[in-house]
Amino acid sequence: MRIFHEKEFPRLLDMLYDSALDPERWQAFLNALPGPFGGAHGILHFYDVATATTPVFQHFGDDPGLNSSYAKHFHSINPYPPARLETIPVGKIIYASDLLDPEIAERTEFYADFMRPQGITTDHLGVSLHNDGYGVTLLSIAPHESVYRSNRETYRRQLALLVPHLMRAIEINRVTTAARTAQRALGTGLDALRLAAFLVDGTGRLLLANRKAEDLLRRDSVLCTDRSKRLRAANCAHNAAFEVAVMRALRRPTALATQPVRLTSSASGRAFVAWAVPMRSEQPNGLNHRSQFMLGLRAEATTVLVLVVAAGCALSIPPEAIQVAFKLSAAEARLVSALIAGRTLAQYARDSGHSRNTVRNQLASALEKTDTRRQVELVAAIVGTLGTLESR
Repeated sequence: MRIFHEKEFPRLLDMLYDSALDPERWQAFLNALPGPFGGAHGILHFYDVATATTPVFQHFGDDPGLNSSYAKHFHSINPYPPARLETIPVGKIIYASDLLDPEIAERTEFYADFMRPQGITTDHLGVSLHNDGYGVTLLSIAPHESVYRSNRETYRRQLALLVPHLMRAIEINRVTTAARTAQRALGTGLDALRLAAFLVDGTGRLLLANRKAEDLLRRDSVLCTDRSKRLRAANCAHNAAFEVAVMRALRRPTALATQPVRLTSSASGRAFVAWAVPMRSEQPNGLNHRSQFMLGLRAEATTVLVLVVAAGCALSIPPEAIQVAFKLSAAEARLVSALIAGRTLAQYARDSGHSRNTVRNQLASALEKTDTRRQVELVAAIVGTLGTLESR
């Protein structure tokens, strides 16, 4: 244990936290385990609760040929019941014999042709590192039989030292991977629309920005960030209205419609239009499309998506496409098309010859049919499905 404390433990921790931040480094960390763990063989399992299978696993310490045969054959005859993985307390070290009686295990083909040739005992070590009800991450580690019998408690104590760090690394890995996924999804999806998209938290602090948004910050001086990294209108005269729009998006809607905010570039004087869209779902049944970007990030973090487009390049989606895709009436589709193009309810009522009450009723019906709660959500939902940008 002294050598492990002084030499192996710090080295493993260094490799482990590298793996936490870069999933491609996990194999290097796993490959380092056999040395301090008696020439161990092992597997990092990722068990899927819904399918009751382990579709993903990473080996270490095995013969390369047996690795290949495990995936092709032995994985399917592994006698250790995968459903039992759900019941293992997270962080508690167990023995394989807790999952399957050793006498039963030793009568199987899996033991005879896979475990015994590699010196894997029927009471090797295991620990659940993560269990969120949807999946379980389990590390199985089997020091070679020739040294394990006389040093089982030593290896168990060494693994116990690593366990809290392993759990933390898995959690960091999960959150950072989700953050990268969110960033890619946000950037890729909204870059296709050529919209500038900013993601801010409940204090207005900038979390993510796609390429178009970075251009607005860097070149056009439409928005900027302060010392606290809060997103602000670069033109001070427009900042109060911008902050109000973001704060409204954080609260449940109190009015049927929320208007976009007009911004001006302090560099060129060009006009822009911004929408503040809540990322959380307003629906009681669960997640919306936007909130899928945020899976795995802190659940309590309230976030707002700010979409910005130059007023001279207004969004243009034909009413006919909206009517067919969302099963709206022709009148409702014409109204929605106008709103997407940046016109207000009052402007549309005046130009179309309808009363404001009629226009409000049409908007209410369109909101209901599209399962949205307010005008900015309606616009975002339709733009996200059909959106193209055309220069007027």
